[in-house]
Amino acid sequence: MSEPTVLLEFVSLQDDQVLAHIRLNKPRTLNALDHDMIRQLLRALDQIEADSRAVCVWIDSVTERAFCAGGDVRDVTEQGRVGGLDDLTHASAYLADEYLLDLRIRLSAIPVIAWGDGYIMGGGMGVFQAAQIRCVTPHSQLAMPEVRIGFIPDCGGSWFLNRVPYGLGQALAMSGVTVNANDALYLSLADWLVPREAKSMLFDAVCALPWRSGQALVALNAVLQTHHQPDLAQSPWAVHGLALSSALRHLTPEQVWDRLDEWAHKVPALLDGWASVSPGAALIAGHQWQRARLQTIGACVVQEHDLGMRLLQDGEWCEGVRALLVDKDKAPRWRYRTVAEVETDWITAMMTPMKWSQGHPLQRALAAHGIAQ
Repeated sequence: MSEPTVLLEFVSLQDDQVLAHIRLNKPRTLNALDHDMIRQLLRALDQIEADSRAVCVWIDSVTERAFCAGGDVRDVTEQGRVGGLDDLTHASAYLADEYLLDLRIRLSAIPVIAWGDGYIMGGGMGVFQAAQIRCVTPHSQLAMPEVRIGFIPDCGGSWFLNRVPYGLGQALAMSGVTVNANDALYLSLADWLVPREAKSMLFDAVCALPWRSGQALVALNAVLQTHHQPDLAQSPWAVHGLALSSALRHLTPEQVWDRLDEWAHKVPALLDGWASVSPGAALIAGHQWQRARLQTIGACVVQEHDLGMRLLQDGEWCEGVRALLVDKDKAPRWRYRTVAEVETDWITAMMTPMKWSQGHPLQRALAAHGIAQ
């Protein structure tokens, strides 16, 4: 029998309390979230919520290489099926459960601490960003790279990228760029930068906190301050962020694309890999980021779910997965070669809500858990 890909341990604390320790345990694929793994995580949350002794959740990985490098998009796209999907049953259920997982972590009644070492991307970002306390190490690499596989930032990405300062979340959404740990601090995508070697010490400190007193997080803050090692001089986004922000203000996604293209040539390190982005997906990501600005995260994930279904039917997402992850020819045949070619009617069609004969699968799941939309 294969080992579970999610390990849950209840660590005994003082006063008959416990800390719930969740470990992602799929190191060969850098903890890529397949549907069974997502279901295991949901069951783990059920167990934690049912245990009145639980005072905290700690989520990490069995490997230093990655917290979680994303969702198993090869499975969702049926190995990048050419031409798109006809039957959305599996993909719809997968995304509904994945987004439900992210919101349940975000709305946890007890604090959730995420130790984000190594790669934190896509679906991994959905879990990581949902935590109340987000720790990165100097080895962390963070991204919402979906536009590079013909999709858009999901798992609440259109919502939490709107919380990035100075409106820079739109640049992240449309470029899919990877940022380092210091960038993540500057962009409010992480809270603490801690040496990898301090993990065991920090875990022990969390276990020793005075949880009954109500001052545990204050005490944890003091511990983290001692080991926090930011260096914004090592953050390209801190160096160039305000100037880029000024260049992007009050623009349409089409205009933002043109500015980002200019910046990709002017400061290549800031937008590394820009040429690999799907022009169509980037515009959809920009429009969704703007649409999500004043919405709840519940409403955002429902829209992201529908965008996923549209882009799967259309074939753009499948083509990106085929080219980059399945055939690995790195030559995706995007629907549109340039932003200038992208048709307004196509954007409208992609952003039109899906119609579900038995109700929206994600809306049903959120309602069942009392999550507002």
